[in-house]
Amino acid sequence: MSRNFRNWAMAVALASSGALLGAAPALAANTTYYVDAAAGADANAGTSQAEAWKTLAKVNTMTFTAGDKILLRAGGLWVEQLKPKGSGVSGNPITIGTYGDGPRPIIDGRNVPYAPAGAAAVLLQSVSYWTVSGLEVTNDTGTNNVGTVASPGKNRSGILVYNPSGKGKSGIIIRDNYVHDVNGCFVCTGANPQTNGGIAVLADVMNGLNNGASSFNGVQILDNVVERVGRTGIAFNDYSTGFLLAVSQDALSKNVTIAGNRLKDVEGDGIILSGSIDNLIERNRIDTAGLVTVSGTTQPGTVGMFIAKATNSIIQFNEVSGVRHNVVDGQAYDVDLWAYNSIVQYNYSHDNEGGAVMLMGGNFSGSNATVRYNLSVNDAFAANGVFTLSSGLLRDSKIYNNTVYIAPGLTSRPTYQLGWDGNNNNTWSFQNNVIVNLGTGTWEQPKGSGTTISHNLIFGNHTAGEPVDAYKITADPQMIFPPTVAPEGLDAVAGYGLASSSPAVGSGVVIVDNGERDYFGQPVSQVVAPTRGFHEAH
Repeated sequence: MSRNFRNWAMAVALASSGALLGAAPALAANTTYYVDAAAGADANAGTSQAEAWKTLAKVNTMTFTAGDKILLRAGGLWVEQLKPKGSGVSGNPITIGTYGDGPRPIIDGRNVPYAPAGAAAVLLQSVSYWTVSGLEVTNDTGTNNVGTVASPGKNRSGILVYNPSGKGKSGIIIRDNYVHDVNGCFVCTGANPQTNGGIAVLADVMNGLNNGASSFNGVQILDNVVERVGRTGIAFNDYSTGFLLAVSQDALSKNVTIAGNRLKDVEGDGIILSGSIDNLIERNRIDTAGLVTVSGTTQPGTVGMFIAKATNSIIQFNEVSGVRHNVVDGQAYDVDLWAYNSIVQYNYSHDNEGGAVMLMGGNFSGSNATVRYNLSVNDAFAANGVFTLSSGLLRDSKIYNNTVYIAPGLTSRPTYQLGWDGNNNNTWSFQNNVIVNLGTGTWEQPKGSGTTISHNLIFGNHTAGEPVDAYKITADPQMIFPPTVAPEGLDAVAGYGLASSSPAVGSGVVIVDNGERDYFGQPVSQVVAPTRGFHEAH
């Protein structure tokens, strides 16, 4: 008997036994299925608009295969959970989308009962190669679900991709969805609250083994709108390797991209990325985060976006504003625990209570963070500093060619050391920055043999703690707008650029491997002295 025949016979036997046990029916590959909440019927074939299914419960009974499409009729409303099964393959994913004219189809998860994975309106569990697009998703029970230490809430999400299978999963794309009004918890029953909210992708531990077996490869969260959600706007968390880096980094998830999303009025953190290698967070907009906090918990504070237990991550071309300071944090961008080879570049932050950038180091692992060519306007007016170095210094940190504007009347500190005494022998540098400090905030920065501070331009009020810098310029940098009348909005970013007659032009120190461009895309030489600040003026 040939091997092929034995394999075929075994497959038939398994399929037959599955049918006897009530397994979900398998479908033909590359088939389009239609769902119509108003005119469909679950007894229909589902393979044409005239024969559309009616409910998501019907969809959930089926096992889909590579190339299948599940299309929901525009304007439809389903107050139930979408939890389809099956996996696509590379180059031929399974797609959830829409058909017909009208508004986005709505999936409302308000009645979805609690489950350990989380009560999600849309749940993809232990699957690969799915694309979800074009949906409107909400999940608000109408009750206070924030939770307290004495009475935890239940974790809820709009869209949740969950993998506890012990097998790696790949090719998940969540694109162009509108996710809003999700009442997730801050103190949760049996769950990390950071893993619930608008859109969440979670790799979980399998049978108590922190071996990374459930990790993801190639997750993309693109061009979604997320509003009025708690706790987290968008979260990627790989907990399948445990909290610490107790296993090889090769076991972490890989190739996570979070790009082009618009987040507004988030109760906790805007974007979280934890437990992955080779990551990109770019062109996202976060407007107001940190609206809720629960004192006495391990996570009372929030930031606009942060990375942790991550390697080779780039955060670029984002805008973050309106992040609240609750007990701790409140920054736009955060390079947090066990982050290696991180780059924060070409970002715009403004009006964040806790500052622009936090780097967390000290006794924690992590190293080689680069913060360059960013613009900060009126950040840190309530707490911390524009640049906050927390719990010690992240080894080999480089902060260069950033521009900071602090308006009159603010108490923002340009640099600040949080939770430590500033004694430092780790290598770090602060160079080529333009700081316009028209406020009254003082300076704090580490001191020690590893410190390099040079070629900065500091203009305005010279307050206590301003760093010694043999190449410092204190003259007016000649920003394009009058320095006492700051412009507003993203369109005004160019106003913080420099006139060609600025003393900052051509007076910086050459920095190797500088990205070779400024905030605006103009080239920056690696051999000729650059302009100080985020704008390579000539």
